[in-house]
Amino acid sequence: MSLILCLLAIALIGVAGWGILSVMTELTKQYPQEPFDTISRRFEVEVFIWSSRAPRTLRRQYIATQACAVPAALCLAALVWLNETRPDVHLWGTVAFCAVSLLMAGRLAWVVIRRGV
Repeated sequence: MSLILCLLAIALIGVAGWGILSVMTELTKQYPQEPFDTISRRFEVEVFIWSSRAPRTLRRQYIATQACAVPAALCLAALVWLNETRPDVHLWGTVAFCAVSLLMAGRLAWVVIRRGV
């Protein structure tokens, strides 16, 4: 069970990362003079994806891929719950990953509702 949860979490985090990289690739098309893998480009992803310059299909793809991070955090919470032997870490680790999952879901839902996607 732990192996399946771990592989699922890695796959979901990979999908979320792929979504960010696809937006960075689209940014590279608009600004070809800048290097692809700059730190500032990573910070431009959020600004670009919610701007009017971003295609609607790319915005929807980004939302779907970022939504994959929510179950990934829940998988990590389940891994802590199943595998941690110390009771304090068992409880607080699970609570922390669940809280991160709720924060990610809430933030994504808030931005999507606010932007009207």
